[in-house]
Amino acid sequence: MAFLFFLPMILFFVFFALLVIGFLALVLKLVKKGRDSFWIGVLMDKQHNVKDVDDDGVHKKEHYYSLIFKTDDEKRITVGVAPQIYNQWQAGDRAEKKKGEFWPKKIE
Repeated sequence: MAFLFFLPMILFFVFFALLVIGFLALVLKLVKKGRDSFWIGVLMDKQHNVKDVDDDGVHKKEHYYSLIFKTDDEKRITVGVAPQIYNQWQAGDRAEKKKGEFWPKKIE
């Protein structure tokens, strides 16, 4: 009888645990994909987008910085970066993204 009483709670926790495990698996897969990529290319463009956010009546702006690269095999890759990294790059800079690293680096 106690089993029937706790069955809905058990099912809820099993479902919640599966959601959490699925989310973590997705995040790990995306991180692995990013780290395993390798490319060489040229910085084609830099984007700085500003989004207005109203958080509990407090108006603020969120800034998003992206670098857009064209690889040597003609692929277009967009990399979201922090403002400090964004300011270090200029259009035309050559870049190399090595396997096992998160961010591309300038090359001569």
